[in-house]
Order: sequence, then C-alpha cells, then structure tokens
Amino acid sequence: MKLEHFGMAEPGDCRVVFSAAAEELEAAVQAEKAAPDAPQDEDDLLTAAVNRAILEGFSPLFARLMKENDLQPVTDPDFELLAVNRAEGFRAGVQFFCLPPLELGEYTGFTQPIQPRPIRELTIELEINRRHGDEDRAADAEGKRALRARVTQDIYAQRCQQARAVPNRPHRPAGTHVAGPLPKQLVAGNYFAEQRQFNLRMQANGVNFDQYLKVQGQTVEEFRAWLHAEAERKLRSRMGLLLVAQKEELWPTEAEVDDELAHWDAKRDGEHTFASNDRRRAAQRIASSRAAAFILAHSTLTPPPAEATVLKAENR
Repeated sequence: MKLEHFGMAEPGDCRVVFSAAAEELEAAVQAEKAAPDAPQDEDDLLTAAVNRAILEGFSPLFARLMKENDLQPVTDPDFELLAVNRAEGFRAGVQFFCLPPLELGEYTGFTQPIQPRPIRELTIELEINRRHGDEDRAADAEGKRALRARVTQDIYAQRCQQARAVPNRPHRPAGTHVAGPLPKQLVAGNYFAEQRQFNLRMQANGVNFDQYLKVQGQTVEEFRAWLHAEAERKLRSRMGLLLVAQKEELWPTEAEVDDELAHWDAKRDGEHTFASNDRRRAAQRIASSRAAAFILAHSTLTPPPAEATVLKAENR
C-alpha cells in the first residue's frame, strides 16, 4: 500500500488517500478465488479482492500513521473506494477521528452522590403488565397499592445498583471536565448513534415517542436539545478517560493487549476489523477501564436516598 495523502479537515478529523498496485490487487484476487465459496461473478470477485487487500494491506499503514503522527484514533476507519482497475490497481480514501487537542480539568476528589434515576409512572405500569398476571392486577385497592409499592421498590433497588457504577461509565464524571472543540462530524455522528439507541430502547419497551414526551414533560425541541447534550457529554467522557489514562500512565503493555485480543468477545467488543485497529481498540478498552477505576478510587460516594423519586405524568 502506498500513502498518497494524509491531512486533517479540522483537528481530530483525519483524511487519508492510499493506493494499491496491480500486483497487490491480483494477489488478493487469487486469494479470493482459492477461498471456499469464492465469488463467481467478476464484479463480486473484484469487490471481495479489494476488501481483502484493504483489510490486510492498510493495517501496517494505519499503524505507521498512528506512530509517526502521534495519533490516538477514537473511531474505526471508514473506507471509500475512489477508483479500481484490475490492470492498474485501486485508490481508496479513508476517514477516521482521533483525539483532538483537549484540556483535561479536574478528575479526582469528587464527592458524588449515588443518584438513581427517577422512576416514571409509566415505567411502573409497564413493569406490572410485563411481570404480573391478571390475578395480581385485579386485586382490591389495597392490593394494587401494595403491588405498585413492591414493583417500585424492585425497580429502585436495580437503579441503585446501576447508579453505584456511574463513576465507571464514560459520561461520569470525566466528561464534564474536558474542554475544547470537537470535530463537527464526530459530534453529529455521535448524536445520530444516540438517537438510534434511544429508538431501539423505546421499541423494546413498547413505548412510542409521544408517550415518552408526555411522561417526561418535554417538547420535541427540548428532547432534541437534551439528547444533543447527552451525546456530547458521553463523547467528551470517552476522550476524558483516554486523557486520564495518558496522564496517569495507565496504558497497557503489548503483552496485556495480546492477552485482551486472545479473549476477544464479538458480543462485547464488536466484530474484528484489521490487526492494528483491533490492537488500538483493545488497548483503549483496557486504558479507559483503568482510568474509570482510578477516578472512582480517588472519589467519594455518598449513599442514595432511602425512597425512590417517582415522576408523575404531566398534562400539557
């Protein structure tokens, strides 16, 4: 692979153009032909060969870019084929985002209360409908009150447990102390990813968007503003944990990365990409986990309230 161009559209937004000679492409074509279930169509064969050549050949180029330019990528590379000709090879572009120049503020000495999320009335009703049969729901007024109290307490116990892990989550507390501009496309992509996750959660719980807004007491504009802020906070937290890991020298050794790769779990870690990017992901996962533990070890947690906060639906 030959590097033709490397630059940044803005700090942290990395753009690369690279090419492969005809010999590299032909070697990939022959490897595809020898593979089980090889594509029979010429176009399909060429597409598979280009993908193989990129995944195998771009890996050392990516590692070199990271080392020579002192880059800390925070996203997987996104490839675009620019030109291909079996007799001449191909050219491709790639975009990825790396850690931009950011200022890390305070990340130790927090006194953080364990704050379980408030419970919405709709959540309680959904849990009763999901977990309890007609007999429970047909009880007298006192029985219904007791059932609601029991379900509320069960939900609250779960949320207390979740809240105890909040300092280990990327968006708490490091994200609120990371200052500086972020690449615009990265922020936008993160927002749309959060939106997709929100939609999936709503579908899984059988709640439509209008129901959610009613219980939350939000307008559409207020919800979007909240989701934008939440997405950026989580993004800054991911960056913040990497900055803490760098400052406190919490980065793993090569042997530790090897061990992490040997225990790769596709459900937890996602699908493999290519060697140098997988090593980057494994190293960052270890470093971020250590940074979160470091923050927690240097902070103080106070107990949650004895009773849950239940949010009643608001009529607008």
